[in-house]
Amino acid sequence: MNTERIYFTLLVYVKPGQYETFQDYERKVLPLLPSFNGMLELRLKTDKKADETEVPDEIHVLSFASMNDFERYRTDDRRRQYLDMFHSAVEKAMLIKGKDIKTPGTNGMFE
Repeated sequence: MNTERIYFTLLVYVKPGQYETFQDYERKVLPLLPSFNGMLELRLKTDKKADETEVPDEIHVLSFASMNDFERYRTDDRRRQYLDMFHSAVEKAMLIKGKDIKTPGTNGMFE
């Protein structure tokens, strides 16, 4: 049985003046994650400067027990009802799928 979680890194570029709208969206959808065996592993707000357009405003690392769980979360009507809010607040979002790389003898940390 495969117990390895599937990880996603989400880079979020928020439209100028829309950060509070984005935060409101997050407050509505993030609590849904556990219903789909999902976890918010890490959520970072970057030190982005106004002229740094290539730097995202936030970086999220999420995990799910399976691709099926992720797809169920992605298509869930409770989450989808807030998509207009997401689109009005977010200029661009990039989702990157990956897996955990455990380096032997380092407990996941580089020596």
